[in-house]
Amino acid sequence: MLMIDMRNSTARISMREIAAAGRRYASNPIALASFMSGVRLTPEVLLEGAWRSPAGAAGNFAFFRHLMLGLLPQLYDVRHLEALGGRFALRVTGIGRHGDFTTMAVNRRVVTLTGLPLDEASGTAITDASIRADAFLALWNDILANLAETTLAQIAAARSALSQTR
Repeated sequence: MLMIDMRNSTARISMREIAAAGRRYASNPIALASFMSGVRLTPEVLLEGAWRSPAGAAGNFAFFRHLMLGLLPQLYDVRHLEALGGRFALRVTGIGRHGDFTTMAVNRRVVTLTGLPLDEASGTAITDASIRADAFLALWNDILANLAETTLAQIAAARSALSQTR
């Protein structure tokens, strides 16, 4: 496995590796895997400019904000989120106040807000899972790399089929 950190924006780690590592990268890898299985990607996602946003402190952690607030609501299956109970509270650790997100199903749409829901009785934040920022970045690198590989294979197959019919 690669050593991952915020400077190595090309590091990759799969959800399977995160789950196998136990609590090393995520507080609740099973809940995180369940949440991540609701992400629905198409090749058009590869053209999204948000992937070039800086992930580190110098860029004020723009990557995570763009991903969670802008892209995730477009990419997430609302029925899957409803099956999870209608919301998922995720804390991306290591980026301070920029790392708390709540993704919710509202009127058959997915919405992500900054912050975490609070327990009414105790007033403490509720987190379904937390993940280290470097691991979350590497996870998305892996997801996108797999999507790119699949897309390129489909393009090559289509070109091959086209050239055989000529």
